[in-house]
Amino acid sequence: MWSERGQTFKREQSQPYKFDFNIDEVNEMNNETTTDAGLIPLHDDLQQHNLTPDQLQHLFSQVSSELVAESTDDQEFFEREATIKVPKTSKIIQTPFPPPPSDRQEDVDIHIKHLKWLAKKEASSLAIERHSPNENDVDHVLSTVTLTFNQSMISVSSLDEQMKAEDLGISLTPNVEGRWKWIGTQTVQFEAKHRLPYSTKYTLRVNKEHCVSVIGGKLDDEFFFEFSTATPTVREFLPYGEVSTLKPTCFLLFNQKIDKNEIFKHLCVMRGDEHKISNKQLELVDETAAKSEFKSFINEKEGNYEQYVAFTFKDDLLKATQYTIQVPEGCPSAEGPLVTTSEWSASFNTYEPLKIIDWFPNTNDEWQKTALPGRTWSLTFNNSLDHSTIKKSLFRFEPEFVSKINLKETLLLGIEHTEDNDRKILLHNKSQSNTIYTLLIQLEILKDIYGQTLQHDHSDQPIQFEVQAIDSPTLGVLQGESGMIIMDPALLNEPCYTFIVCNYSELILRINRVKPEHYQEYLLYFNRRYRSDEEQKPDDKLPGE
Repeated sequence: MWSERGQTFKREQSQPYKFDFNIDEVNEMNNETTTDAGLIPLHDDLQQHNLTPDQLQHLFSQVSSELVAESTDDQEFFEREATIKVPKTSKIIQTPFPPPPSDRQEDVDIHIKHLKWLAKKEASSLAIERHSPNENDVDHVLSTVTLTFNQSMISVSSLDEQMKAEDLGISLTPNVEGRWKWIGTQTVQFEAKHRLPYSTKYTLRVNKEHCVSVIGGKLDDEFFFEFSTATPTVREFLPYGEVSTLKPTCFLLFNQKIDKNEIFKHLCVMRGDEHKISNKQLELVDETAAKSEFKSFINEKEGNYEQYVAFTFKDDLLKATQYTIQVPEGCPSAEGPLVTTSEWSASFNTYEPLKIIDWFPNTNDEWQKTALPGRTWSLTFNNSLDHSTIKKSLFRFEPEFVSKINLKETLLLGIEHTEDNDRKILLHNKSQSNTIYTLLIQLEILKDIYGQTLQHDHSDQPIQFEVQAIDSPTLGVLQGESGMIIMDPALLNEPCYTFIVCNYSELILRINRVKPEHYQEYLLYFNRRYRSDEEQKPDDKLPGE
């Protein structure tokens, strides 16, 4: 029964119905239906009946379409305003095609008499509008020379032909390997095979008798222009600053090919006291050694292996002295006859004897005459020190930094020397307040990277460190490393932590044993402790136990 009813419902659903609905009529119809049908038990499947299509149609025909609106809050669909189009910057002008006869020049009447008159008319004067180069002193690489006329010199059909510029009286002297070519009917260009040689004076000439345009124009005057390419100039020089040897190798790289022997004859070396070193005290460096030492500057691909000169000194130079290398006027080139017209020079210094230039604290220093007890001292030298020669035994203080532990004297002094600051030695000490310490150094052992021993007169210039006096008993010094400290692995058997105490009678120390799992808690504790903007709680405790 249910399956039949389901099939009937599907058939009824597939048929669309149109109806109007009126609440009053439906109520009346419901009353009539209830009266006629009587009471039908809801759970009695045998008493249920399905309405036929005719009954449904009769029911829907009684419904009215007059419905009462429940709300008047109706709004139109919101639509965003259209995007403003970008204004056009151009203007479209409509013109007919083909253009009207009045605008077409080919429709203009040409009279044969007028053409004959134009042919007999003498051509205007020929002139050179521009030329390149246009400067007299060319200080850059030059590979082309160009002339541009105001009239056509050849016909368009002749551009592909090898028309010689010499036939038009155009010449460039001295002769350079290359060729002339036309890059238009009015422009002719000389293209060198490589480049125009340096140190050469060139003449660009156009003969007015032979230079005639295709319409018969001639030059009023002969064209004549001179220009010169650059003379020898030093591009790179070594060494500079302070040299590490008393027999340095000097290297000069020029902008063009040179004759090393000729340049070597002209070189001049001056000492700081204006003393000139004779060229007999100099010697050229062979090519193999020069290419090995200055390989980053000598590049055969660039063809500069003939552009340098390298020389050295036969004897040691003086220490702490400035030397100047000069290339005077008149030095020749291997490319052309012109010589240098100005002098070039560069300088370098030899290293000084090893000496102490400053220390901290220094009574002669206006700003730092004294230091607090336990503050690290420093010595500053003029040269980089040889790290292997620095030992604690080189330094002796009066009074000494000695403490007696179990009847054994221990030197309370630490020495620090690093590569990033190889001209300075740090002295970590346990100095006492209101004390002046005098330093004595074994001069013959301490050396610099040049092998020099320290030059210092302790009697004439004593090295003294004055420790600040702390007069007030309420003023004390407590100094030591804070935060996370990585201890020396060599001290794991006997671990120790050192700090400086002055004017304190006793200290309270608290030690906590921590484990790796306490690391995060440890960081949070110290972040709160050392940051002023963090709120410190009284119950904050060190991690561990």
